[in-house]
Amino acid sequence: MKALIDADIVAYRVACTLEDDDAEDFVYARAEDLIDNILVNTEATEYRLFLTGKNNFRYTIYPEYKAHRPKEKPFWLEKCRQYLIATFNAEVVNGQEADDALGIAQTEDTIICSIDKDLLMIPGRHYNFVKDEFQEVTNDSGMRHFYMQCLTGDRSDNIKGIEQIGPKKAEKILVGCVTEQELFNAVRKAYSNDEEFLMNGRVLWIRRKENEDWKERFDTLIQEQARRTSLEDFKE
Repeated sequence: MKALIDADIVAYRVACTLEDDDAEDFVYARAEDLIDNILVNTEATEYRLFLTGKNNFRYTIYPEYKAHRPKEKPFWLEKCRQYLIATFNAEVVNGQEADDALGIAQTEDTIICSIDKDLLMIPGRHYNFVKDEFQEVTNDSGMRHFYMQCLTGDRSDNIKGIEQIGPKKAEKILVGCVTEQELFNAVRKAYSNDEEFLMNGRVLWIRRKENEDWKERFDTLIQEQARRTSLEDFKE
């Protein structure tokens, strides 16, 4: 088993707990302890760590992405990141996020280790190392999670979704939807604005392969929806 570790979360959580100028040794020790605990609890024999680098493509799609987050970073954050790179060979991901690298690397023999709920759209095994909880995400449950997010948005990333639609209303909209096409059609109808739906979907979607763009999926699903509508009209 290989543990795919969200090092952004590791670095941030460790850095937030220690603000003293002379706490450097404690920062490194806590980072090691956290990673060791992840490996022990998942029984992983291998690991990969991922850190978000520069030029995340999401900002070119939606400039207000994560705009409301505080600009000032925890004092020890960069030192902790550099320690994870030097000690655990953490991989810095440029052009996208660590989440995307985790999604791309996920296979039948890996487990994603994070607390980020966004990653629950990626099929496979997941481990929340704060709650010490394991979860298996299927293709169907992962896809449903994504379309739920398209409806509700993601406040932590400044993605608004559809106004006044929370989890309960989103569930009602998706009642009876089984296939991805059905989920897509229901969400598209709720938006009544393809431009906003496409923008949010492209930003929310976590990649499963290199350079993946949800726009391709969006275009295919629209074409299929139009084809099925034409067939139904013809039958009538």
